[in-house]
Amino acid sequence: MKTGSSRKPNRARLLPSRWQTVVLAGLFQAVNLSAQVAVTGITYDALVDNANTSSGGITYLNRDREVSTVVTGLGSYRFDGPLADNVFFRRNTDSNGNGTANQAADNPNNSTIIYQHDGSNRHYGEYESSLEQLFLDGNLYGGLRNPFGNGAGTSTNSNIERIDFNFAGGYTVQADDALVFFDVENLGSFGDGFRIAAYTSVGTVNGFSNAPTAYANTGLLVAPDSFGGPVNNPQGGASGNYRRATFTNGDSLAGTASGITSVGELQLVGILIRFADLGITAGTTIQGYSLLAGDTAPTTAASLVNWNDATYYPTNTDPAGYGNMDFMGFGAQISRPVPEPSTYGAILVALGLAWVGVRRLIGRHHPQPS
Repeated sequence: MKTGSSRKPNRARLLPSRWQTVVLAGLFQAVNLSAQVAVTGITYDALVDNANTSSGGITYLNRDREVSTVVTGLGSYRFDGPLADNVFFRRNTDSNGNGTANQAADNPNNSTIIYQHDGSNRHYGEYESSLEQLFLDGNLYGGLRNPFGNGAGTSTNSNIERIDFNFAGGYTVQADDALVFFDVENLGSFGDGFRIAAYTSVGTVNGFSNAPTAYANTGLLVAPDSFGGPVNNPQGGASGNYRRATFTNGDSLAGTASGITSVGELQLVGILIRFADLGITAGTTIQGYSLLAGDTAPTTAASLVNWNDATYYPTNTDPAGYGNMDFMGFGAQISRPVPEPSTYGAILVALGLAWVGVRRLIGRHHPQPS
């Protein structure tokens, strides 16, 4: 069971005292707003610029700038929680319901990526061999275009019904743990809608192992335009130029891309969702969380288990509506609050008062000889 291993080391040096833990918990518990909050700022680590590569008709500059912190109305958050072990993409590849998958009449088994490019149409980011690696890497130069868009007539529809972030052995949620996601949007827009839900057990569903078998509840529906205003992309600008490219082998990004074309100037916007917003209290062990189209219509938590059930997972999600969310390759790592300097001061004061109290208690029970 995971309780705190992470992709990046903790940048904060905290006093190793259980008194501090208690005070911190109390201070952060006092900030308890409901629902998601907009990301209003972002900082990055230093640029890592590796050698260029080419694959499938795309040249990759192989740049990486890890996100260091995001700023929200709840304060700043950093990324020192655990990273998901796997990211699974669930598709209904027999959308016409005749029992045979991947026919011409079925929704396509494709993946369309979106990426920021330079003046020579080169992908700023790193080459990733699969959608899973795209999300585990956490590089905001690229992402997944319209993942929930359905429709057999359009090859750019990725036909994904659900994206599952899985923690092998489970993860025990801590107070104020949160998740952060990013979208790239037309100028003046503030993010597309989607649903997110945490799951508490895994097993085999539709022939696939490590699939959710029980959800905590029906999840949180994030309305369109709930994200913040534009924040700097990894290149340092409030907007950038993007292209898309389609791969026709499920989650694989190997092979030759098709339909490579410009999608114009877009801006990066972000949102932070705490596990408390998902109805998950600190101390609860989950197996992971899922992203779904906003038109997914669960009546109970059990409705979310079978992604091939068109009663709850529509197979005609509009790519221009709830299928229009462009998830950047992010969201697989738990985010936690950055303690404010005033918090450290409160901790020291509390520790000092506690020590005075202990000394008095000791003196009361063990008086000094006269």
